[in-house]
Amino acid sequence: MAAMYKLAGTPKPLQDDNKQLYHARVVSNGTKTTKDIIKASRGLSTISPADIKGALQLFHDIMVDFLMVGYNVELEGIGTFSLSAQCQPVMNKKEIRGESIHFKDVNFRSSKLLRDRLKATPFFKAAEDKREKFNPEQCENRLIAYLNTHDMINCSQYMGLCHCCKSKAEKDLKKFYEEGKINRTHFGTSHYYSLRQLEE
Repeated sequence: MAAMYKLAGTPKPLQDDNKQLYHARVVSNGTKTTKDIIKASRGLSTISPADIKGALQLFHDIMVDFLMVGYNVELEGIGTFSLSAQCQPVMNKKEIRGESIHFKDVNFRSSKLLRDRLKATPFFKAAEDKREKFNPEQCENRLIAYLNTHDMINCSQYMGLCHCCKSKAEKDLKKFYEEGKINRTHFGTSHYYSLRQLEE
């Protein structure tokens, strides 16, 4: 399991030379919704999907109530939510009244526990826009090389690794699994694949 990244150019100060600086930027694999969280919880908990959905809605309602009366809301192990406000700039403080101040956004500050757990996140480079095509043998070699340095890979990661569409990635992974070259593990609604060790 890994996250993808790409390199992006970093704006240079005026006094910099002509060398281009780069920094890593995370490439999203998509967005997981409440429905996805509920599906992923199946088999991991005895709580029913309906109860999980109800608990999340209850938490949402209570958090809104606390935030609206000026409290920060800390979710243990995840982080703290707080309100931010905005108003038109003025020259005199007396011009600012409660009715002229409006909600701006919800701020989130992650907890140390969450940050510590995410420090172990492995990354691999996402495919560039100009994609190089790989033949089946090259795809297999890239997969084996990747799994020699990573515990697992999923379909989205294979797509980035071999620059292919989802249907080809699923077909390739199924083929490698049926040939006994990789193992397949089910987590939530997704399949993950690991390198099958040869028996001595």
